[in-house]
Amino acid sequence: MRGLVHTVKDDLVIATIHRKEACGECRACLSGMTKTEMDIEAKNLCDAEIGDWVELELQENAFFNAVVIMYGLPFIGFIAGVVGGYYGVPKVVPGISPVLPSLVLGVLGIVIAMLWIKSQNPRWESGKYRPLATKIVEEEEEIVNGNYAK
Repeated sequence: MRGLVHTVKDDLVIATIHRKEACGECRACLSGMTKTEMDIEAKNLCDAEIGDWVELELQENAFFNAVVIMYGLPFIGFIAGVVGGYYGVPKVVPGISPVLPSLVLGVLGIVIAMLWIKSQNPRWESGKYRPLATKIVEEEEEIVNGNYAK
């Protein structure tokens, strides 16, 4: 995908891109479905400057891995909390109904997973989950079968 650079800071660029139909309605971006344009922060590998059009790429499997981290880990935390609360609490406190403790521990599992994800955010932002501005392109260029064409 291509974007127009409007901000350069250190080794990063912020580029405005046009959402494509492939984005659909996943709402993964901050813009959601309300705008056809959105801003992307990317690592500046091509020494782009303000006003340049750049080709933006995401490293292989990075999107899938990010989805697993953001949705899978909280889900695992929730399931672990529910199972631990349902089976563990009655053993520790005999005679107590396991329903409320399992719900509370499930929510606590989500919170712990989200806090851990947030604590790891600096590592992930500097790594393979950040988009890359790989090449300066002309405004009219489009990708046709993996090659640039005007």
